Amino acid sequence: MIITPDDFSKAQWERKPHGSIILDGQEVATTMQCCHCGSHFVSVRGSGTTRGFCLKCYQVTCGKPECNPCRPFEKWLEQEEKKVIF
Repeated sequence: MIITPDDFSKAQWERKPHGSIILDGQEVATTMQCCHCGSHFVSVRGSGTTRGFCLKCYQVTCGKPECNPCRPFEKWLEQEEKKVIF
C-alpha cells in the first residue's frame, strides 16, 4: 500500500500534537496518542469517529470501548508484564 499526502487532506490540525506524519520531508498530518492504550491516531474532520477525553487523566482517548474505563497505559503495561512467565 502506497501512502500519499492526499490520504491526509482532511486531517485536522492539532494545537498540541503528540506526533506527526512526515512524507517526503513534509509534515502532512499530526497525531494524538491515547492515554489508555498508547495508540496514535489522526483526527479527521467530519469522519464521525467518536473520540473520548478521560477526566481522571485529563487527556484524549482513542474512543475504543476498551479505552473507555480509566486505565492508564503504564498501569496496563505493568499488568501485562506480570502475565509474562520467564
